[in-house]
Parts: sequence; structure tokens; C-alpha cells
Amino acid sequence: MACVPAGNLLFLEKAQFFRRGLWGKRMKKYSVLPGFVFLLLWSCPAWAVQGHGVAEGPVVHLMAHLLLGVALLLFLYVLHTKPPDTGYSWRSLKLSLLFFLLWDLDHLFVHWFAGQMYPDIRDSGARLVDDYFTGPRTLLSGFYYLGRFDHLLCVPALWFFTTALRDFCEAIATRRQGSSGQGG
Repeated sequence: MACVPAGNLLFLEKAQFFRRGLWGKRMKKYSVLPGFVFLLLWSCPAWAVQGHGVAEGPVVHLMAHLLLGVALLLFLYVLHTKPPDTGYSWRSLKLSLLFFLLWDLDHLFVHWFAGQMYPDIRDSGARLVDDYFTGPRTLLSGFYYLGRFDHLLCVPALWFFTTALRDFCEAIATRRQGSSGQGG
């Protein structure tokens, strides 16, 4: 109770009331089970996949790419203008953010290219892969093909990110070992 902020004490008092029960007695282990069963039987079905408008999924997906790009740019800007340190781990983190940003931009362009390529085939339900291999080669389809190699950006980003985290953990372990007086 000593670690709980004063604003949460009212909540804890209510929780104690429900735990003890209406008459001050301690509730038995499974006395809440009938209430949960009642709620499950009384509630309406909630579907995990619901029908939405045609453009809602892709629009939200592109919004997520834009927000990720803005967040990565902001994080890179802060690390560049006010660097906490100049060590290898911070440089690895900056490189990982840069590669993640390039990966995100690549995905935005690939989504745009996919929307511009073969709209008649995409909307007809035919397979895009069959037409891609037999269809005409254009500059747009070439950019789309190169953009699909996003793992060439994502794998280095994950590598630099993992390296940065490993170095951060090693630095923290070294500080803890030095502060506790345990010489190596």
C-alpha cells in the first residue's frame, strides 16, 4: 500500500470491498465464476473480422506507414541534434533507424506502385503473379520488382538494432558490476 499513489486508494478500498464480499466475509475462490458465465451467455457475439469498406484496410495500413516514418524521422532528428553519447551502440541505433526509415519508404512506394500496376487485373480477381510474368515489362513494373526486395533494407536494420541493444546491455552490465564493487 505504501507504493500506491493517493489517487488510487479509493480504487483499492473498492477492490477490498469486492474481495471481502457484501457481508465482510472473504469470498471463496470460485464465487466469481457464476458471474463470468452469466456475462458470457448474456453478451452478444463479437466477431474478430468484421466487414468494412473497400478502402478502409489499405488506408489504415498506409497511415501506419506514414506514422512510423514520422516517428523514425523524429527519433533520428533528436539523436542527431542532441546525441546522448557518441559510442558505437548509439551509432548502431542511428543506422538501424535509418535503415528502418528506408524500409518504410520502400514499402510506401511499393504500395503505391502496386496500386498503379494492373488495376484491371487486380480488380477482376485474376492472379497478379501470372500476368506479371507474362505481361509487358515497363519502368513501373521494374521499380515495383526492385522495391519488393525490402529484406535488403530490413535485415541490416534488424542487425544494427540487435547490435545496439547488445552493446547497451553490455554497458549496463559493466556499470552494475563496477558500482557493486565486484572486480572482474
